[in-house]
Amino acid sequence: MKYFLISTETDNTQIPYITDWFAQINPGDITPERAGNISEVTLLNMESRAETIFPDILSMPGFLVSAMVYGVLKLYDPYFQYRQMLVIDKQARKKQLYFLPILPACDCLLPESELSRDRSKVIRGVVGLEKTQRRPIIKLGGVTNTHIAFRLDVVESILRRGAKGIKLTELEKTGGLTPWQSRHMITP
Repeated sequence: MKYFLISTETDNTQIPYITDWFAQINPGDITPERAGNISEVTLLNMESRAETIFPDILSMPGFLVSAMVYGVLKLYDPYFQYRQMLVIDKQARKKQLYFLPILPACDCLLPESELSRDRSKVIRGVVGLEKTQRRPIIKLGGVTNTHIAFRLDVVESILRRGAKGIKLTELEKTGGLTPWQSRHMITP
């Protein structure tokens, strides 16, 4: 079972820049326990240019997914929480609907992982598979910034649908499934 960190392809400078994320969203509220503090639909202002493209993943300053990715995620995990984010540029008259996944932190990074000094970036991620519980989408715990990983089958589904503007970084894995997990969970 493979997992991939998923983020926005940063080589593309033509992505929208959200200007009021922290004024609208408290990062501490992006948890299942505190999600009620976030409106069901939030308007976020952005700066854009004529050549701006809207990638299927926006990973900065928060983690947002397009309607296509949201649809795929709901197929794999119909119960995950989310909030709608309407990203708008009033001057350019552009808008795009994104979804903010609300996920519990998963402490699945093992000590052999390499993180930046301030624990904001994963340099080399090693995941304990038994700790992921084979979830299709996980929010890595133990890091200060939001890092989201998708299981291989989810990544393949998104890529088959023509996802654009995404960057994938494979996480190393260790550990296997317990006998109970092998009998009661879907095999890869």
